[in-house]
Amino acid sequence: MDRRRAVTIAILVAIVALHVYLSVQQALFFEQHEIESMQSGAKGYVSDEVWYVDAARNILIKVFHTYPKVRPLGASVIYNNFSQLDEAAKLAKSFGLQLVLYKCGSSYCYSKLPALYVRAPSLKLIEEFANATHARDVVVGWPIGDSQNLDQYLNLEHPPLAKYLIAACLAFLGDRPVFWRIPSIACGAMLVVLAFLIVWEISRNEIAALLTAFLTAIDPLSRVMSSLAMLDIFVAAFTALALLFVVKRMFRAAVVATAVAACFKFNGIFALVPLLAYVIHEDLRRGERPLYIFADVLLYTGLTGLAFMAILVVVSIPLIQYLGFSSWFSQSVVGAIEWHLSTKCVGPSCPPASTPLDWFFGVNSFPLYIYDDKTIYAQGLVPFYAASFILALLSIPALAKRKPVSRYAWFLFMGLWICYVAIWFAGSHTQYSFYAVQLTPFVYAFLVLRVFELLDREELIEMFRAWYGVLRVLGSALAQLLG
Repeated sequence: MDRRRAVTIAILVAIVALHVYLSVQQALFFEQHEIESMQSGAKGYVSDEVWYVDAARNILIKVFHTYPKVRPLGASVIYNNFSQLDEAAKLAKSFGLQLVLYKCGSSYCYSKLPALYVRAPSLKLIEEFANATHARDVVVGWPIGDSQNLDQYLNLEHPPLAKYLIAACLAFLGDRPVFWRIPSIACGAMLVVLAFLIVWEISRNEIAALLTAFLTAIDPLSRVMSSLAMLDIFVAAFTALALLFVVKRMFRAAVVATAVAACFKFNGIFALVPLLAYVIHEDLRRGERPLYIFADVLLYTGLTGLAFMAILVVVSIPLIQYLGFSSWFSQSVVGAIEWHLSTKCVGPSCPPASTPLDWFFGVNSFPLYIYDDKTIYAQGLVPFYAASFILALLSIPALAKRKPVSRYAWFLFMGLWICYVAIWFAGSHTQYSFYAVQLTPFVYAFLVLRVFELLDREELIEMFRAWYGVLRVLGSALAQLLG
C-alpha cells in the first residue's frame, strides 16, 4: 500500500470515528434526558422511535416468542380501562412489585393506554399479578410507549427488516434506548464510508471523496438520524450501497441492494431511478438502438420489482406465519402502498409536513425533540443543501453539453429527489424533512464535485454560456410564437 492511499484511509477512518462519536453522544443524551423526565411523562422514545421500537419489541415477543433482555426486570401491564388499572395499582405492592409508572403528579403516566409499569424479582410474580388483576396484556422490557393499542402494533405499513435488527439488539444486548440505536449508528457509519466510495468511484479524487465523507459525517441530519431507532438511516445506507454498485456499473448487484433498501422502507425503491438513468446512459454511450434501450429499462425495472417482492416475502415469513398470508398481504403490501400515498396527518396537533423543495431551504423542518425550550430539527446544513440544489438546476445545460464527471452525481441526487416529487403529486402530501437523509450524501457529492469543476474558469464561463444558448433558443421560439 502506497503512502498516499494509507493517509487517505487513515483520514477516512478518523472521519467515520468522528461521526460514530457524535452519534453515540447524541443517543446517550436522548437516553439520559428521557430517563430524567420519566416522572413528567417521558418514556425514553424520541419522535417516531415509539412506533418502530415498540413494534420491534412486539414482534420479538409475539412472533419470535422471545423476551427482551432487561435489567432490572420490568414489564408494562395493560388493562381494558382505567378503572381496572386503578384497582390493579392498589395490589401491586402485595405481589412484591415495585410500581414505577402509574401516576405522574396528578395525572396518569399513560394517558392514552390503560397501563402501568412494574419491576419485580421474577417474571413469575409479574404474571401472577397480571392474572389476578385481569390484565389484557403484559409486555416485558422497557416501558411501552403511550398510544392506544400499542401493545398489539407491528408497524405493518413498513417492511420488517429494521424492526428485526432492533429486536435483535433488544434480545442480545438489552432493552434500553442506547441499545435500540446501535443499528442506526452502524448504518450512519456505513453511509459515511459509502459517500467516500461513491465520489471516489466517480472522480478518482481523494480530496473530493474525503470532503464529501466529512460533510456527510458532520451533517446535522445524518448525525441525528444515526442516533435514533428510525427507519430512514437504514434506507439511506442501503440506497447508498445500491448507488455505489450503480456507479461501478454492477447493475445486477444494484438491483439486489435496491430491493434490500426497500425492505427497510418502501422509498428504498427510489434507487431504481438513478439505476435506470445509468443504464440508459451506458446504452447511449455504446450506440444502442432505442428499442434495445427500452428493453433494458423494462428488464431492470422488472428485475427490481421481482427482487423486492421475493426478498420482502422471505424476510416476512415469520409475520406471514403469525398473521396468515392473506392478512399479511392486505396490510403489508396493499395497505402499505395506500398508506404511503395518503395524507396521514393534518391539523394543528400534527408535526409540520414539508414538500421535497422545502428540505433544501430549512422550511417546515420536522421537530424531532424538544427539551428545555430547545428544539432539535431534522434538517441538514441548509446553506450547503440550498447551494447544491440551486447549482444542480443551474448546471443542467452545461452538464448536457460538456458532460463533466459531476453529471454522474447529478443523476444520483436528482434521480432520488424527483421520486419524492412524484409521490407528492400522487397524493403523499405529508412528507417530513427527515426523509431527506436519503439524499444527504448525494447533496454533498454533487456539490463538492461541481464546485471543484467550477474552480476552472473555463468551466464557469461555459455554464453561463450554455444558459445564454438556452435563453436565445427560448427567445427565438417566443418571438415566433408572438409574431
